[in-house]
Amino acid sequence: MTIEYPACALVLLCGPSGAGKSTFAARHFAPSQIISSDQCRVMIVDDAATQAINDDTFELLTHWLRLRLKHRRFSVVDSTALKPHARENLTRIARQRRVPCYALALDVPVEECIRRDARREGRQVGERVIRQHHALFRQAKQEIARDPALAGYHILSAEQMESVTISVGQAAANQRAFDVIGDIHGCWPELRDLWDTLGYQWDKGNLPRHPQGRLPVFVGDLADRGPDSPRVLRVACDLVAANAALFVPGNHDDKLFRMLRGRNVRRTHGLDRTEQQLLALPPQERAALTADILTHLASAPPYLVLDGGRLIVAHAGIRDDMIGRRDERVRKFTLYGDVSGFESGGTPIRRDWAQEYHGSAVIAYGHTPQDTLRWVNKTVNLDGGCVFGGFLAALRYPEREFVTVPARAAYAERG
Repeated sequence: MTIEYPACALVLLCGPSGAGKSTFAARHFAPSQIISSDQCRVMIVDDAATQAINDDTFELLTHWLRLRLKHRRFSVVDSTALKPHARENLTRIARQRRVPCYALALDVPVEECIRRDARREGRQVGERVIRQHHALFRQAKQEIARDPALAGYHILSAEQMESVTISVGQAAANQRAFDVIGDIHGCWPELRDLWDTLGYQWDKGNLPRHPQGRLPVFVGDLADRGPDSPRVLRVACDLVAANAALFVPGNHDDKLFRMLRGRNVRRTHGLDRTEQQLLALPPQERAALTADILTHLASAPPYLVLDGGRLIVAHAGIRDDMIGRRDERVRKFTLYGDVSGFESGGTPIRRDWAQEYHGSAVIAYGHTPQDTLRWVNKTVNLDGGCVFGGFLAALRYPEREFVTVPARAAYAERG
């Protein structure tokens, strides 16, 4: 059995003392990912067995967790998590940080927990406490199964604990079928049309899912100029948070992120319209969307390497010699392309890097509107200028097929 978690998530280990939570965590997760109540006690009073400082222990644990989730780090909380209020405190932090929360319960028979506890060196909790924990655990399993705050849960038997495989953030790496979607620029009606044409269906959470498990990949420039940038941003955030889509930022996205962080940016090239659309949302909804954009989208890498390096996705493209690098020069290239200078009116002068590309990987990108889709040296520009009345495009990979839908209107003029 394999359990897959998103690259950024909170996992609550749940089980009675003696179930082997710490041993299990050390086997499946990196030490930096594990937040342990015992470790917090050691950090405070140098002794993992001191129960008299529980309030301070969980104050430190929750502070530690908030900081990790703030910085988008996968986190595992190793505590018993047997009582509802203990789980609620942790799921609330995940909800505040807009991070999915999962429960992983270890269902080990009480007599085995007692035997394991007896074999511990230095710290034993005793049979009476373990039997109390086990009684609480029976109730906790039922509560976990119906807890709406959890994005999912697993209850593992002692046998499953020995054979389970846990994968963190590997869904995209293991994925082989992608639908790479060109520049959307707030064209929400056309995005829905494209997903319908590609065969996606809307699940109970109102997210588009492909029946064959294909993964959408956004090439950036989600917002600006179009009729409903907030709807596009909302669904992109929800998909990325659910590990059900991938995203690379475009230059319009980068400018939006800076505006939402309070930076002084010019509201030009459609950003003014996006700002107006965001301000028209109810304050609570706007605050939640802003938090999600900065959490799930602003942390995206400048480009994606998929299918074992056979597919590269970058907003404005990428040169072969840049693949594998993450420096500022590469970031600017992926946002703006190969800019050699500017004309007197401020229009950038771009070199056609695709004409000189001779790498083995397929490169899918956007940024510059095209009237037709065509391959150039294993590269393809998927920006169909939908917001200007053109079309919205997707590349079905590995089939290398194009799927397009026409714009319902010209929402902006080129210029």
